[in-house]
Amino acid sequence: MPRKSDRRDLLADTALRLIDDSGLAQVTHRAIDKAAGVPDGTTSNYFRTRSALYEAIVRRLLDLQLADLDRLAVTPLPGSPAELLDLLAATVEAGDGTARNRYLARVELSLEAARNPGLAALMREMRAAAFQVIARKARAVHPHATDEQLDALGSVLTGLSLDRITLGVPAMSPRDVLAAVIPALLSQRHH
Repeated sequence: MPRKSDRRDLLADTALRLIDDSGLAQVTHRAIDKAAGVPDGTTSNYFRTRSALYEAIVRRLLDLQLADLDRLAVTPLPGSPAELLDLLAATVEAGDGTARNRYLARVELSLEAARNPGLAALMREMRAAAFQVIARKARAVHPHATDEQLDALGSVLTGLSLDRITLGVPAMSPRDVLAAVIPALLSQRHH
């Protein structure tokens, strides 16, 4: 018999696949049960409400992101602006397969979080975890960058990723966009 945490992960992972296939609005307890191949009512036994289900999906995304960030955190710090650009552009361009699936889920759940304070808090926690790793990498090259500047860089990365994954734009490469933005954003001392 599967452990409770394994079953929760199975249901959340199934929900992530369903979000990718048909969008968050179509992710219901019944749809997850069917797609996961579990008895009817299993998902609702674990997650009573839609809000609880969404929070479970975000917690799973956070667990997966933290594992990814742990791998990124141990990579060498960039030694030059070019290495930082390569690193950040690679995060934007990682829009295939699993990365795409997780990003689309984050976007849809972020929209839902605008109306759900508990979900919003979890989404901010996910963003903060990524911020810490990106800030450490960016400060290796731009040691005087402020938290506010790095936060803005995070928003630039989010916007670029959103446009690339959902619309296939901009035509300019993410590296070129970041090469234009980062020096202006991080080289200025914030007062």
